[in-house]
Amino acid sequence: MVFQNVDMEKLEREMQEIRRDFHKYPESGWTEFRTTARIIDELEKLGLSVQYGPSIHVKEKMYGMPDPDVMEACWERAMKETDRPDLVEAMKGGYTGCLAVIEGALPGPTVGIRVDIDCNDVNEADVPDHVPAAQGFRSVHPGCMHACGHDSHAAIGIGTAKILCACREQLRGKALLVFQPGEEGLRGAASLTAAGHFSGCDYFIGGHVGLIEGIEIGTVAASGHNFLSSTKFDVTIHGYPAHAGASPEKGKNALAAASTAVLNMLAIPRHRDGASRINIGSLHAGTGRNVIPAKAKMTIETRGATAEINAYMEEHAKRVCRAAAEMYDCSCDIRFMGAAGDVTCDPELIDRVMEILPGIEGVEHVIRDVYFGGGEDVTTMMRDVQEHGGKVTELVFGFRLKAPHHNDMFDIDERVMGIGARAFAGIALGL
Repeated sequence: MVFQNVDMEKLEREMQEIRRDFHKYPESGWTEFRTTARIIDELEKLGLSVQYGPSIHVKEKMYGMPDPDVMEACWERAMKETDRPDLVEAMKGGYTGCLAVIEGALPGPTVGIRVDIDCNDVNEADVPDHVPAAQGFRSVHPGCMHACGHDSHAAIGIGTAKILCACREQLRGKALLVFQPGEEGLRGAASLTAAGHFSGCDYFIGGHVGLIEGIEIGTVAASGHNFLSSTKFDVTIHGYPAHAGASPEKGKNALAAASTAVLNMLAIPRHRDGASRINIGSLHAGTGRNVIPAKAKMTIETRGATAEINAYMEEHAKRVCRAAAEMYDCSCDIRFMGAAGDVTCDPELIDRVMEILPGIEGVEHVIRDVYFGGGEDVTTMMRDVQEHGGKVTELVFGFRLKAPHHNDMFDIDERVMGIGARAFAGIALGL
């Protein structure tokens, strides 16, 4: 497929610069102020009208929001790091992410293309053999790192917009570009979906770089299967402090309750009908060695091959937490933080994508379907599209992984961005 009026070498250099900028200034879910502002700025340069701020979200569906002091600190940091403070100001309160529509010259379907933009809560490696560290675009934000490739996803989205804007005369219908916040933790899709942005999509496509072990750059999967349903929640156990030596009997040990809960959650029997997972990602408790711990907080996720299996794991985990708290005469608060369901990609759309991908420059090998094996927030959008009669799929853009996803040494093969942008644009034009 030939994209008229597009200098691909120049576009790939631009995507590399944009991706490295996002990588150096990563932002966690609901705090992607600077990232979103850069995306909007790039889209506005193309003459696109961009939707952003409170109007694109349903506030009640914005799950897993950071604590107010964290949110404020991230917003103030972004105000210092951006050259578009007007945009950052408009997103205050966590209203990050944006959408843009590219109208084609000819009548046709609406094709939704979604990319995610948030980072992981990881401290990035600072060693000579880690390319971002060696070449000066390692994260400057402690505890934040693009360790899953969302920096490249955002750059691919911008590259896709540039190609489609240059090819409006060939575009039948319109393309809806979605730059989603808060994918990590499955937090950001619900509010955008509830606002009704995707109900009019005839086709909807997501995509992710990496994921597949042992394959070379140029391999693209037309769909994925085994998206795991997942629920994220925080558990806080409240006890009572006391002197650990003089009056331990007066204390109520929240750490002991949480530790009991952790061990028993990991012992929940697995389900016979499919994959069942649980992870306690963090446990923070106590104030000092001679004080009975009065508070403990855990961040927890459950997963299942189906919604029913995930519900089984979630219900057992919450029961264990409540029982462990009661055992130590403590109280227990459970806060919902995010969720996503399973989804099945549509064979009709997969067939069309399989026809289009071999004609895309840089695509050397096409796989019909790959095992996804994790939760993905895009499934919330995909299920909504299907409920309104549209067709969906999720692409995977492969390259040889240097380190696992969510690892402090994770990095991408930057050639994947050109492939991703051409694939998204080519599919939109082909459909």
